[in-house]
Amino acid sequence: MFEPNIHLPTSVSVKHLNSSVWTIFLFTLLAVLLATHTFADDPCKNISDLDDKAKCYEEQIEKKEDEYQSTSSKLSQIRETKNQITQKISGLLSQISVTQAEIDDLQNEITKIKKQLDEINAILADRKTSLAEKISLRNKVVRTYSKRHLLNDIETFLVTNASTGLNGFQFATLSQAFNTAVTDETIKIITGLNSEIDSYEKDKAEGEKLKGELEDTQKEFLAAKAELDARKNSAQGELSNVTGDEKEVEGKLGEIEEDLADLTSKQQAVLQAKSGDFSASLSEGVETDDSRTDPGYNPGFSPAFGSFSYGAYTHRNGMSQYGAKGRAEDGQSFEEILEYYYETGIEKKDGLDGKTICVQGVGDMKMGEYLRGLGEMPPSWDTDALKAQAIAARTYAYNKTKDGGCICTSTSCQYFSSSLMNRDDRKRWYEAIKADDTKDRILKGGVSAQYSSTTGGWINGVGWDITDGGSWPNDAYEKKAESPWFYKAWFTQTYKRDSSTCGRKHPWLNGEEMADILNAYVLLKANKNTSRILPETINKCPIAGMSGDPYDKEELRGKAKSVDSNAGYENVTGVKNIKFNDGRTTTLTFITDKGEKQVDGQIFAEAFNIRAPGYIAIKHTPDSKALFNILKK
Repeated sequence: MFEPNIHLPTSVSVKHLNSSVWTIFLFTLLAVLLATHTFADDPCKNISDLDDKAKCYEEQIEKKEDEYQSTSSKLSQIRETKNQITQKISGLLSQISVTQAEIDDLQNEITKIKKQLDEINAILADRKTSLAEKISLRNKVVRTYSKRHLLNDIETFLVTNASTGLNGFQFATLSQAFNTAVTDETIKIITGLNSEIDSYEKDKAEGEKLKGELEDTQKEFLAAKAELDARKNSAQGELSNVTGDEKEVEGKLGEIEEDLADLTSKQQAVLQAKSGDFSASLSEGVETDDSRTDPGYNPGFSPAFGSFSYGAYTHRNGMSQYGAKGRAEDGQSFEEILEYYYETGIEKKDGLDGKTICVQGVGDMKMGEYLRGLGEMPPSWDTDALKAQAIAARTYAYNKTKDGGCICTSTSCQYFSSSLMNRDDRKRWYEAIKADDTKDRILKGGVSAQYSSTTGGWINGVGWDITDGGSWPNDAYEKKAESPWFYKAWFTQTYKRDSSTCGRKHPWLNGEEMADILNAYVLLKANKNTSRILPETINKCPIAGMSGDPYDKEELRGKAKSVDSNAGYENVTGVKNIKFNDGRTTTLTFITDKGEKQVDGQIFAEAFNIRAPGYIAIKHTPDSKALFNILKK
């Protein structure tokens, strides 16, 4: 290794030691010191021009300084990232669950930091090799500098140097200049080396500290991962244990779903059969003499509860036939009657009654002949009611056949019988059809022209069918016209008085039976344990051909109590606060052995029809609202 000896050159002739030579000499010394010991792989060592070599070394020094700043910046970034990871792990440890994605992200970040530390360590290792040489150089420079022999100023001044040909004064001057230059450059080298060594030691210590902290952080991470794996394995074990049970339960659920579908269809069949799932007109022969269904009937016990329906077998669309009768008796014209129910006027279609239409089971016939065979309204009624019926019936038939279709002859369309076409007791009907103000006339606007016998005093899209200034139900036109279906309790299998009653003598229920229906209401409203809510009499008296496995009263009571601790009713002693709005019963309140219970009118009507014994029912079609009253005697 190069080892400089700093002393005055004695073999050089003084006459050649001009300023240029001294400058070259000093720069060469500095360059050799720096070039030999500052860079392990010296890219400047082969440059012959000293000025270019000096510039090269300046660039290399600047490059190393930039590299150092970059390394320090990386260390700061790693410190920040490490702190972020530590916070993440702390957060994960405090969580109930940790996702595998979060663990993978942490592992990737830690791996990235390790890679960056490895790069920094490689840089530091390179610097360490370089610094080892620099430290050796620094120590040698210091030793040499401290050992060099210099004459004191008096000796230098007085002594004449024979080898140089200089007197004492001249030699002292030259010696001082050279000595000052060497001293300054040597101190710069030592100071620079000391600074670089100090920064290296700091960076190395910081890197080692970060490495230790990262290892601790990774241990925490691995502990978190182990905890997650344990929870995951535990969960997987639990999942494995229930897999077999799950399949078994799925099979049972399939069977139960089939049973529920079957039971639901049974309940719907019961609802439709009890509610009255068709619309009846006066052709059905509305009966008026069943005193058992009258509010004044005495069932022979108390308290007794009767469910009275307002209207029956009705969709509540269009004209009420009994309402038209009441309006005609009140002096309204057929135009006024039709305007109220259909909210439209009348138009004439010339020759319509002479046009041929298709009648199912009969064949082709003229519209006018078809109308003669309709049995939709008693011919004894007021003329304006008959005329309103004639125009509504013609409109309905026109809509059904105008595009080439056929019209049926049952009450699903309009009741028709050839036997009604030529009878002396029907002359008033025939006259209503062919009157100058009704012949060939239909309702405007393509209205459906639906109608039914008794709506209960409410017309969909129109409102309460009552007298001007009157109130429902007392001033309803159907009540004025004395419709027997306006307010009636139903308990026969069909609308015929002589149809089956399932052994019951009347439609009245006792307190225990009403409480039983109230318990059914509790389950239906909560939509729980509803599958066996059927009449207890369903097997004795099948409804729509359906039988089943209904709850008995005690079972149903227990089910209701399990849903609502205040339920499980045993007896009902009264009813009050029955409210109506927009053609439906909205709420009513029962007085029970467990206190008062307010119920939703529509849900209660459903519960009543599904659970009430025999054929007792609140009549309303499934697509209409239930309008009813519960009467206590």
